[in-house]
Amino acid sequence: MIGSRSVEERVVIVTGASGGIGRMTAIRLAERGARVVACARDAARLRRLAIEVPGIEVRRCDVRSPAERAAFVDGALARHGRVDALVNNAGVGWEGLVEDMEYADVERLVTTNVTALIDLTRLVLPSMIEAGSGDIVMVSSISAFVSTPPQTVYSATKFAVDGFAEGLRREVWRRGVRVHTINPGPVRTEWLARSRGWEPPAGSPEANLAAGVPVAWVAAAVERSLARPWPRSASVPRILGLVRLLTLPPLRHVVDVVTGYTSVTLASARPSDDTERTLESLPESSPQ
Repeated sequence: MIGSRSVEERVVIVTGASGGIGRMTAIRLAERGARVVACARDAARLRRLAIEVPGIEVRRCDVRSPAERAAFVDGALARHGRVDALVNNAGVGWEGLVEDMEYADVERLVTTNVTALIDLTRLVLPSMIEAGSGDIVMVSSISAFVSTPPQTVYSATKFAVDGFAEGLRREVWRRGVRVHTINPGPVRTEWLARSRGWEPPAGSPEANLAAGVPVAWVAAAVERSLARPWPRSASVPRILGLVRLLTLPPLRHVVDVVTGYTSVTLASARPSDDTERTLESLPESSPQ
């Protein structure tokens, strides 16, 4: 590949690495020689990851906590002297109607998917700008292209991610920092179960994986972004980039009508009010 760069020996932070896209991305980059620093809230899953791939450095970090975010980045910089790339992958979902959400649901989505992502980026940028080189990868979603119920608030957070990436790319490219976005469609992870408030039963993760492309496809897209000498935006699979066409009239009006008639029906897949809510106890899920 013309102009490609190796990830070997580069210090790469991967957030939300306890499962799904983040876990596969950490493994893929480590196997190719990167010095991966992986974080998530689920310490047990992180320990299993470290055992499976000894080259991965794991640190528990709740990205919703400003203090933990700062300590995590400061620690990585202190141990390695630099951060060459940040993969902002940690994210949570919520599926249902807006009026059925509690404030805690809204706060959790915005803090995890937007505030933490922006702040982690802010924390690593000074060292990258000083070095004149760096990569920041935002794992977003095709939900950032077209917002549809019952993922209205989740989609709004992904609109924010793509908007932030667009502005930041223009802000830092002349100073050597490349900003990439990866927008997956449905991915074969636990994300859908978690977004509906269901905790996947221990020991049988396969029964809770949503239909979609393999996580390896998204991890490969992240690696390709880190190998490029220029900023990159990619949908996974690539054909889903055509979803952007739905934002153009008259297709936008068709989407308005169809989703307006089906939003309540689509939201009915959520568990009933007496179902135990488990989102708070679950590790961060990979976005899609």
